[in-house]
Amino acid sequence: MGMTRVGLLVPSVNTVVEPEFWRMAPPTVSLHAARMRNARADVEDSLRMLDHVERASDELGSARVHVVAFACTASSFVQGPAGEAALQAKIERLSGAPAVTTSGAVAAALQAVGARRVAMYTPYPAELNEREAAFLGARTLTVVHERGLGITEAFAIAEVSSAEVLALVASAPPPPDADVLFLSCTNLATLDVIERLERAYDLPVVSSNTATLWAVMRRAGLAAGPAAPGRLFRDAAVVQA
Repeated sequence: MGMTRVGLLVPSVNTVVEPEFWRMAPPTVSLHAARMRNARADVEDSLRMLDHVERASDELGSARVHVVAFACTASSFVQGPAGEAALQAKIERLSGAPAVTTSGAVAAALQAVGARRVAMYTPYPAELNEREAAFLGARTLTVVHERGLGITEAFAIAEVSSAEVLALVASAPPPPDADVLFLSCTNLATLDVIERLERAYDLPVVSSNTATLWAVMRRAGLAAGPAAPGRLFRDAAVVQA
């Protein structure tokens, strides 16, 4: 059996998504990234980054990847559900491969673990949290609780430690009516806290990176590697989509 080549469209400042994907992917998968220039975690820069999709998708297509992930949460929800669907279609057309976006993957993964009422934690400022809650709302998910770190310098998101992620959740725990805990942003390191949070709050925990990897594996008809954490991989069947 040959290798499955996965293309990643990565924000240029992001230093987390590739290492986390390498940790979670099975050994039959190779990862190939094209970067999209960005600098800030705000609505304006999230929209501006989309100007690089055409060039980056074409680059990944030249590597004959089997599936592409647009590995950015904010830039895939910032134009709402219609914008996310158009982005996915554009990437597929330009790369010649099936594609997933992080925001679309998050919505699907949250539904796959049976969620309806979401406790959302992000590194973002309020303007991005508001747009993300609206995006999930359009996908029949209700954000019942949200907290953000207010970071606008996008590179700095990768410097948030596991202890700081745990402290963010502990400072404003999920309310009793929440049925999932969601950690947003592909530049936020989460793999080392997901199972700790699941035990602490007795909820499934989904992150942008676990959702995106899960969706990529579904499109490829593969199972994730053994290091992929959380109920999403244990309880949500991985089937070809």
